Amino acid sequence: MAKKTTFWQGWLVDNPLTEDPNDFTLKVKAGNMVTTEDIAKALQAEGTEFQLETLVDILNRGDRIIRNKLLAGFSVGTGVFYAYPSVSGVWRDKNETFDEKKHKVGVNFQLSAALREGVKEVGVEVLGISSAGPEISGVTDTWTGELNGVITPDEVVSVKGRNIQIAGENEGNGIRFIRVDDNSVVAVDMRRLTVNNPSALSFRVPKLAPGDYYLEVTTQFSSSNSVLKQSRTSRFEKVLNVPEPEEQN
Repeated sequence: MAKKTTFWQGWLVDNPLTEDPNDFTLKVKAGNMVTTEDIAKALQAEGTEFQLETLVDILNRGDRIIRNKLLAGFSVGTGVFYAYPSVSGVWRDKNETFDEKKHKVGVNFQLSAALREGVKEVGVEVLGISSAGPEISGVTDTWTGELNGVITPDEVVSVKGRNIQIAGENEGNGIRFIRVDDNSVVAVDMRRLTVNNPSALSFRVPKLAPGDYYLEVTTQFSSSNSVLKQSRTSRFEKVLNVPEPEEQN
């Protein structure tokens, strides 16, 4: 067994897959998401002579090349991951053609050898049961059925979690989408909130532009059925994507 040199901290949260009140999963207490600019600054800190703007441009170019190679059907290997083009679904007949309703194009990722070995040195420190604050566990796009991925503007999403009911009169309470690349905020019209209870929300997605978004919920709801003085905010840990609209034939 590898010696543990790094420890991830995490809180125990209710296991959404069972009814057992004493059954938990662990939510890692992760830091803020590291961006391309953060990586460029880390490279500068290691002593590179390149300017920050140059490093960001190089990293963005590298990302673009990786994307284009994958889209062209190549596998890609880096010091962090291996990525492989994949198509899922079943062909019932040898003459059957690709059907987007039954088959799905995607990319599978595998840890690189260096990262896989590094993970062996990670231990876990359990901080206890998570506080009673709001916690988002999953987002389902009801138009496509996709979980924790694509969301469709002007269609309904279903959000599962704990203590996520929107309650209280404090300014800022509500639901919002935050664009990853520029931190612009689009609030959800509360008139479009059709389900609002401690474990589930259902609402119509605003007319978001294509791109990647965080989902945040801010509420004064308390598990003791009282309204807190201070609002609390939960940001869903997974990034949600609004795709480019399909061209009409």
